[in-house]
Parts: sequence; C-alpha cells; structure tokens
Amino acid sequence: MSSELLNKGAKIEVRMQNDGVIWYTATFLRSSTTKIFVQFDTLRESAEDPESPLRRDYVSPGDIRPAQPPEIHRYLKVGESVEGFCRERMGWRRGKVVEILECSRYTVSFDEGSLAEMEQWELRAVREWIDGSWAPPFRLQQVLQQNKSSDSQVKSRGLVLKIKCSRKAPEAKFNEGMLVEVKSDEEGFRGSWFTAVIGKTLGNNSKFLVEYRTLKTEDKTELLKEEVDVSCIRPCPPVIQQVKPYDFLERVDAWYNDGWWEGYIVQVFNACKYMVRFTNMEEEMVFEHCKLRLHQDWVDDKWLAASKVNLADENLKSRKGKLKRKHSGNAWEPTFWNGMTVEVKSDEEGYQGSWYTAVIIGSLCNNMFLVEYKTLKTEDETELLREKAFASYIRPCPPEITRVDRYKMLEKVDAWYNEGWWVGLISKVLDDLKYSVYFWTTNEEIILEHRSLRPHQEWVNGKWIVSFGDLLENAGRAEVGSTRKKGMLKVV
Repeated sequence: MSSELLNKGAKIEVRMQNDGVIWYTATFLRSSTTKIFVQFDTLRESAEDPESPLRRDYVSPGDIRPAQPPEIHRYLKVGESVEGFCRERMGWRRGKVVEILECSRYTVSFDEGSLAEMEQWELRAVREWIDGSWAPPFRLQQVLQQNKSSDSQVKSRGLVLKIKCSRKAPEAKFNEGMLVEVKSDEEGFRGSWFTAVIGKTLGNNSKFLVEYRTLKTEDKTELLKEEVDVSCIRPCPPVIQQVKPYDFLERVDAWYNDGWWEGYIVQVFNACKYMVRFTNMEEEMVFEHCKLRLHQDWVDDKWLAASKVNLADENLKSRKGKLKRKHSGNAWEPTFWNGMTVEVKSDEEGYQGSWYTAVIIGSLCNNMFLVEYKTLKTEDETELLREKAFASYIRPCPPEITRVDRYKMLEKVDAWYNEGWWVGLISKVLDDLKYSVYFWTTNEEIILEHRSLRPHQEWVNGKWIVSFGDLLENAGRAEVGSTRKKGMLKVV
C-alpha cells in the first residue's frame, strides 16, 4: 500500500510473522523513502508492563493496509474463513469456523491447528486489500460502486441552499415509541443509565412517561413505568465496536444491574478483563470486555467521545456515593483470569468433596472457564487434562497454614489423596502422627499421615474462613466410627 494515500493519524493494520501471519492495528505517523513509521494500538514496549508506552516501529509499505471498518450484526457460517482477534498476541489471525455455539459464540480452528471459542465481536470475514478496495467488498462499498456511475451523471442545477441558523441549540425531540436511555439520580444509582421506551408526553414536553426495557415492578409481573423529567432522558448512543483492549484510565460504561454505569479503567487483566472504578461511587468491580462500551457524552444534541480520566482532577477525590447492589443468591462472585492457579471441585459420583489444582486457560460463555489440571492427565497419560468448569465450581487456592499441633477428634480437614484434596473428618487420632479420616461424601475412611492433611477452609464472600475444631454438621456424630462402611476411596 502506498504511503502517499495515508494521512498522519490514519488507522491501518500491519502484517507481522508471529507463529503465523497476524495483523496488528496501528496508527500511521510518517513515512520515509522505504519505510513507514507507525504506532501500534495493542502492542506495548514491554509486554509485562500494561502501563508502558505503546510500541513504535518502522515497517515495510508492503505489510500495511487500511483498518477494516466494523460490520455490525455480521453472522458467520460453518466452514467460513475468518480472522479472529487473538487475545494473547493482541492481533488478528486467520482461521475457519467449525461450530456455531450459543450466545453468538463460535468455535474456530486456526491455521496453526489450535481451537478456540470466540465471541462474535472477536471475528470478521477474511478480506484482501487489492488495488485500493476490499475483496470481497463490504456491502456499503458495493452500494457506493453501484451508484458511482449514476452520481457522475448528475448535473448541477445552479441552486443555492440557504441555511437558517439559530443561536439556541435545538432540544432533542422524543417521540412516542422512541428507544432512549434514562439516568437515575437516586442515592446508590447515580451515574447509571437504563434503556426505556417513550410512552407519552406529560405537561408541556417537560416530562415523559417511559417504560423500562430491563426494570420490572416489585412483584416482577410487568415492566416498570415511570414519569421522568426531560433532562434525565437522552437518545441511545451509537454502537462503537471496540476490538482492541481498553486502556488504563479510559472512560467506559459497564453493564451492571440491568443498566449502564459510568466509570473508567483502573486495571487491565489478561483474557480481556478489567477493573472498573465507578465515577460517582467508592466502588470497583471486574468486568469482561463484552460487558463494557466506550463512554460517550450527549452535548448539544451530539455524541462526543470522552477523554481519559485525569487523576489530578479533584472531583475524583471526593466521591461519597455507595453502589447499590442487586442481591441474588451469590452475594460475591470471584474473579479469575488466564494463568491463575485455582482449585476445581468435582461432583462426579465417587469424587464428591474433592478439589483439584488447575490453571485457568481461557474464559468461555455462560460463566464457564477452560482449565488445565496440574495433577490429572488424559486417559493415555500423555498430557495434562483440560476441562470446562463452571465458575461456581472454581475457587482460589487457599492460603497455606502450617499446623504444628495435632488435629483433634471430629475436626474438619482436607486430605491429600489420589492427586487432589478431599474434605473429611478426623475420626481417630492414632500414634506416629497418623489419623483415621472419615469422608462423609463417600461414606469411607482411610489412614493418613499428618503431612497429608491441611486445616479445612471455606471460601465465603471472597474470604477464606478457617475454624479449628470445626465439627461435621448433620453427620450423626454418635454413629461415626460404628456404622461406617469400611473400604477405600475410589481411585482417580
């Protein structure tokens, strides 16, 4: 691609070899006789430091092309060639759709042989930049090409258009049935916007009756309707497809409690997850990339892109609000990211009450993760076992507690057996620092040494809770030791 066609600041893509061809988004800065100087959008000077400057480098003109425009609501077919955004390498690589999943997700086989489950926004059709146009062309490009010849034949009629300007900016007009967003100034909800539909006008166009799309009445029987002042209503912002990761201090809206909450990025994790601090609250939460959108401000009937947060702003130091949370069965949800060492429990028959150490490999849909066990292998014993697991079956590894004194009768412990930790109960204290441990989930017991046990800890609301001498509840303590079935645990 010729650099003469590029202006400073133009968005481009750069082709690089990284175990295969990968296209990286970048910004054109300047050109020399043989090279083009660019700044990458997703690559940094130090891969280990997410706050290091964006990488700048000279590249060959033959390795660049314009950035592809986004295609909204573009659905893919099995067997279709695609380019998928690789989160680990932060660029686009080529593959093929092999399966269509739920929640607008796809299984993609990449050219180097790997498989990955990907969101729709992480995929795009394969196109080549040939002689100044995309092949195959985008739908908009096709329309423009079809109309190009007819447009060239239109003759000027010599008309002069008079535009009448008003000093006062026109107010946004909201019509019945129009989809809008409504903000809340209620304590605990400041900075949140909820999607609604205009019902009818009240008064002198100063208030409207709206019906929310995601909020329901207290009895949950119908959608909530409410009278809202016009100053609390705005049109829905245009959709901006954010392919590259969000940056530190970038302003975003986070989808939470059935609405969009204003905030900004305070930490960037792997696997496209971010710590977001709410603008009007003393709260921080972790969100996936797909739960965020770029923040835009509605000013004088126009949508304006928001600038990054200035930490020196005094207003950020005086937040007094508290975020109102919607209570559900789970008061706290743990955060997991790629490379994190965790423990995964099993509910399989014969394995209930056991936890196995694993590493998070990737985030999947429906609150699931792909994990690789550290101690379990495939049936042919050639490689470590990988498996999908629900987030509710995963917990962080508990802190190590060195137990010097002996365990007591009926104390809950975790026992290391068959490559995992099994929740059990001390049924007998034996000589030589040995114990008889009863496993109520399988109704069996085994003799183990002191070094094979650890104090039992419970992961509750994001905290590890340990209670020495914790007794087994509802286990029939009077019968322990007299009615148990003698035997061994099922071998893993």
